Parts: sequence; structure tokens; C-alpha cells
Amino acid sequence: MLFWVEVAPLNDFPGDMMYSIKRDKGFAVLTSALLLSIAGIAFTANMASTQLIDNQIIANYYRNNEAFVNAESGVNFVLSKLTDADLAIGLLSTLSSSSPKYSSTDHHYEVQVKKISGNTLQIISYGRSMDNSAQRTIQLEANYLVDYNPPRAPVSSNGKLNIDFTANINDGCEGLTAADCLSDGNISDYMIISNPDGDVEPDYEDEEDVMCFAEDPLEANNIDTRAYYGDDSPDRIVDNNNDWGDVLAPEGSVFFGMDSDHELEPDSLFEATFGIEQNEDNMAALENYAFLVDMTIDGAVSCSEQLKNVGDEDKVIYIKGDCNIDQYDASQSNSSENKRFTIGTVDNPKMVFIEGGTFVNQPNTGASVVGLLYFLPGTSTQVVLGEDGLPVLDENDVPVTEEVEDLSVDMGGMRVNGALLTDYKCSHDGYDKTDTRGTKQHFSARYDISILNDLYNEAGGAPMASDYSIKPGTWRDF
Repeated sequence: MLFWVEVAPLNDFPGDMMYSIKRDKGFAVLTSALLLSIAGIAFTANMASTQLIDNQIIANYYRNNEAFVNAESGVNFVLSKLTDADLAIGLLSTLSSSSPKYSSTDHHYEVQVKKISGNTLQIISYGRSMDNSAQRTIQLEANYLVDYNPPRAPVSSNGKLNIDFTANINDGCEGLTAADCLSDGNISDYMIISNPDGDVEPDYEDEEDVMCFAEDPLEANNIDTRAYYGDDSPDRIVDNNNDWGDVLAPEGSVFFGMDSDHELEPDSLFEATFGIEQNEDNMAALENYAFLVDMTIDGAVSCSEQLKNVGDEDKVIYIKGDCNIDQYDASQSNSSENKRFTIGTVDNPKMVFIEGGTFVNQPNTGASVVGLLYFLPGTSTQVVLGEDGLPVLDENDVPVTEEVEDLSVDMGGMRVNGALLTDYKCSHDGYDKTDTRGTKQHFSARYDISILNDLYNEAGGAPMASDYSIKPGTWRDF
């Protein structure tokens, strides 16, 4: 038995079935494309977000660096002033205000400068980015030094020195070495500069003259090596043989209202120090310029009482005759039972001249000068004696007198932070260890270039150079 089967061709499938297959395949393709598109968009968005964050980080880093550089520019602006003497003087003169500020012309940094102690400045610089979106602050301290040409030793004498071991002569920084000294350059070149004069004939009936001139030879200093800090090298104690060299005051210096002559050939310690000829007119001008305390006037008020009226504006003090120090005007020492009367401060040093006298201290009372102390010889009237030892008489049988320059000065009980100078033919510390009722204060001179530079600035000296050093450990970056 035979069966016949007829098969239809493919294109003969019903239309609905063919449409269904095509639709399913299109949906799959669309879904895949959509998923791929979403994945691509997500990936692109993530990449864009990451790039934006990176850009923001880079932008913030750039702006912070920009602010830091601007802040550093402010610091360098101030420090650059301290390397130029004239600019440094201009900067330091503004520190009397509360806190002087300096701004850049484009206002991208502002610097605040403040003197915090001695010769130390605090510098705070605020820097901003160009778009003002970032700010950085740099703070540091710098030790500055504006260099004048003050005396080069703690003690300078135009004559002989008689100093015993109880004295203390220091070349700066209380015995620290130059490397350990906090104020750069604060170690003096020499310990003592003197000009002993062997031609002076002392009066051996005068106890002070005996103290100065009894030692042989007469032209030599009599200084106990225990009185000063340091070694015994000969270049530290200088005998200049009356050769004062060049004038210390550079061109442009104005002392006591008078222009210094830096080309003057000095014949004395005074002329070498200030560049001003030591004549009657100039010494009178100095006296008129200064705050005057005249103890040669009968009934004069206590010297220390008058000195209490010295103001900050008084840079120079001129004392005539012995300056008596009243115990009631002196302050108790922190380290002993002694009292001390102090002229000047570290921030306001003084230049003190005392003519024809010294500081007269009561028991356990001393005097201090912060700055520069200068002893100037006075004169006394003496009867002229003949070869027979009797007074010489004039035609009216009146004893003939003459003005004689004082030879010696007693510096006992005196302390100087800065420098001490003396024009006496003999200067001695006068401390009598056997007198239990006398003063227990010793002679002391400590060199301090920072104080002297500040004093010369205030007194009208001309700066020679300036420099600075950043104080270690004070750099702060905020």
C-alpha cells in the first residue's frame, strides 16, 4: 500500500509565525545595544567624574602652591630689606608702630613685621592665590644686625688701666663662644684697647694716683688676667701707642647734632670714636645737646634723683662732677643684697658722658649703664709750688694757681653693658677688699654690639652694612 505525502516550501510558513521570530531577534539586539549603551554611559560618566576630581585636586594643589609662593615672596621681600643697610634702617624705624604691614601691588601677599626682643624680628606673611580661593601663612623669626662702627672693645682707655682680679671684662655674650653667641657678631675684636702714657708724673700723695702709677714700668697697664674672659693672646689686649688709626664714624654720621668728619686724623680716643674734633666749641655743643646734670653747682639735687627725669627721647646724657647714687633711687638686685641704679635699657640704650667725676656709690650700691659710658677728665685748681715746696706768690702776695687736668678716675661699683671709654691718664676699679664698710660692687664691662648698634642708630650714626639669620626652629607653614 502506497502513501503520498506533500511537503510545503519554507516560504509557505504562515505569516504570523515568521513575524514572531523576527520580533524576538530584534528585541534581543535592542536590549543588548541598550545595555551596552548604558554601560558605556556609566563608564564615560565615571571617567569624567574621576577626571573632574583629578582636575580639582590638581587645581587645589596649584592654587595652594601659588598661595605658598606668594607668602614666601612676602617673607623674601622683608628679608631682602635686611641685607641693605639703608633699607633695613627704614624698615626698623617703622617698628615703633604696633605691627607694620607690607602688601604687594597686586594684593596677593601681606606681611606683618614685629620686633619681639632685642634684635629679633617676627615675620608673618599671608599669601593668596591669584583667584583668592586659597591662602597660606608662613611665620618665622630672624635675628638682624645693622652694622655701624662703634668701639671695638668692651674697654678703651686713652691712658693706663689698673684692674684687679675682682673686675669682670667680657668680650660679649657673657662668656659664650662666637659659635654659641645668640647675637651674630656679638664678640668684640679686642678685649682692651689702651694708650698707657709713661710721660705723666703722678702725685704720690694722692691715693688714687698711687693706685694707678705705683707699678713699674709706668707706661704699662696693670691688669690682672683673671679680670677678663678668654685667652692671654697678645692681640686681645692692644697697646696702640697713641695711634688711633682711622675715624670709626663712617661718612654720613651725625653725633650730637654735628656732622662727623670721616677724614679727620684723630689725636685722641674721642676723635677716633666720633670723628669730631675735641675742642672747646664742640665739647660745649655736646654739653648743650645732651640731657645735662651739673653736680658742680652748689646745692645741686642728688644726681640719681635728676637722672630719673631722663626720657626715652634723651639719647645722650652729660654729667659734670661726681654723680652720687642715692640708695633710695637704686633697685634691689635679684642675685644679691646689693642695690643698683641703672641708666638706659636694652631697648633704649643711652650714651653717658661724665666729666671731672665718677659715680659715687654708697655701701652695697652700684651704678649701671646700658649703652656707652665715657669718662672725660675734668680740671682742678691747684696752688703752684716753687722749688722750695712753698706756694709761689704774685705781686700782691696772693698764691698763684693753675688749672690742672685730673689724672685718674675710680670706676669701682660701675657696670657697663655695651662699651666703656675713658680719657683719663689712669683708670682703676678702686675696689678696696679691706674696707668692710665700703661698696661690695665690682667693676664690670660687657661688650654688646647689638646695644651699641641700636644706640648709634638713635644717636645719628651712619650704617655700614646689615645682614640677618633665620632663627632655627621658628619656621611655621600653615
